[in-house]
Amino acid sequence: MRKVMTMAVLGLFVSGSVFAAGSEIKGSTITNESQVKEAANLAISTGAGEAVANQGSIKIKGAKISDSNITNKSKVERAANLAISTGVGDTRANQGSIDIE
Repeated sequence: MRKVMTMAVLGLFVSGSVFAAGSEIKGSTITNESQVKEAANLAISTGAGEAVANQGSIKIKGAKISDSNITNKSKVERAANLAISTGVGDTRANQGSIDIE
């Protein structure tokens, strides 16, 4: 049991968030009105790969966005969202999420 819990902590999981790493955003509106209720969001990595589980999130990475409206009004209820990586590749599970790269 300890091994599984340790691996779950090493995985990345996001719920109801907005991230814009390495992006250029000008004159834009980004709104996240996500409602996540009674839901499980798990990322487990047992190998060299990365496990990422997103629920009700907006993730923008390395993008140029201008004069745009990005809205996430997802409603996630009573759901399970799992990303399990057991090898060298990355694993992603997105539920009610926007992912722009």
